[in-house]
Amino acid sequence: MSSAISYRFLTAVQVKNLYTLHIARSSPTQPAMLDSAINSPMNHKYYGQTDLFQLAGILAERIILDHPYQDGNKRTALYSADMFLKINGYQLQSKPMAKNDIELNKGLADAHVFVATSQWTSDDLGDYYRGIAPPLSDFNKEVRGYIEESVIY
Repeated sequence: MSSAISYRFLTAVQVKNLYTLHIARSSPTQPAMLDSAINSPMNHKYYGQTDLFQLAGILAERIILDHPYQDGNKRTALYSADMFLKINGYQLQSKPMAKNDIELNKGLADAHVFVATSQWTSDDLGDYYRGIAPPLSDFNKEVRGYIEESVIY
C-alpha cells in the first residue's frame, strides 16, 4: 500500500536528542508512547498519506497527545516537526524559537495548544505548517546529521 514517494523519517533516538538539546536532560516517562508517536507518520504513509505537511502534522499531534515526556511535549512536537520538515527540504523555523521571530513563535505555540486542546486536528496542523514553511535553502551540519541517521520510507 505504500506509495512510490519516499521521505525521511525521524527515529526515536533523534527525537530524544532534540528533547535533550532544546528542553531538558531527561528520558521519556513513557518511551512506548514516544515510539508510537514516531511510527505514526510512517504508518499513515503506508496507508496512503503522501502529503509531507500532513505527515509532519501527524507526528506533532501524536507527540502532543501521546504525552511521552513529563514536560515539554508541545515543544518536543515543534522541534520534531521542524526537523522532520528540514530533513525533507522545508523548515518551520530557521533557528528554533529565535527571539527575533516573536510572531512566528506565537503562531506555532498557539497551533500546538490548539492540538493539545482538541481544537485542531493533525490535518489542521499540517495545513498550518504548509502555509508557513518555506523550502530549506541549505542543509546545515545539524540537519545533515539528522538526514544521515533518519529512516527512508
